[in-house]
Amino acid sequence: MTDLERLISGRFDELAATSMFPRDVAPDDFELEAALEWLGDLRSRVVLDLGCASGRFVKALSALGARVVGVDRSLQLLHTASKNAAGSPVVLSTATRLPFADSTYDGVLCIEVIEHIPELEAALSEIARVLKPGGRAIIIDKNPVGVGYHRFYPNWLYKVTMERLDRWFYPKAFPFREQWPAPWSLRRKLRSHFARVEIRYLAGRVRGLRGRLLGPLFKLVPALRPDVAWCCQK
Repeated sequence: MTDLERLISGRFDELAATSMFPRDVAPDDFELEAALEWLGDLRSRVVLDLGCASGRFVKALSALGARVVGVDRSLQLLHTASKNAAGSPVVLSTATRLPFADSTYDGVLCIEVIEHIPELEAALSEIARVLKPGGRAIIIDKNPVGVGYHRFYPNWLYKVTMERLDRWFYPKAFPFREQWPAPWSLRRKLRSHFARVEIRYLAGRVRGLRGRLLGPLFKLVPALRPDVAWCCQK
């Protein structure tokens, strides 16, 4: 683990007990639905939850019959995950040096994690390495060119504003900032590791009145939806 990775892990440890890391995921959660749509029937499949945090997706996928292993670099979050998803193994590791053999997993999910990885190329290579031939991975994160992560603000503008106000995940003086890759930019990187890569834009975060008002825009221009999923097959 690099010095920067240790600092990032420490920040997660500081916030591990906050509401930022819920212990459950709703059955109609848009990220869970996107993952299940891409990964398919998970019964008896071996799945890696990379960046499992409190273990909410480990627990949800295990309940559907998958054999799930959770990985996180925060020791405090893993303590929570080991209790929250009892019966599923959790492993302390960075995404850039996974302690698993090649072709171990049928599926990998990585939800709102890549934004916190300084050495992204190394992490993508590791995801591909531990997947079995034909295996599937899904990466979900915020869409920097999207709208609606918060109210009606463009995502990038809201993030930059909150960072300048020192009201974001990392403090102003922290030596790292969340990285939200452009959908097409990350797709280019993924194509060097996977035989198939699809981009799917997700609007499930935007509900109620905001959903009704932004819905026509999202239908006309899907690339403006606030979240994006990169769906990969080895």
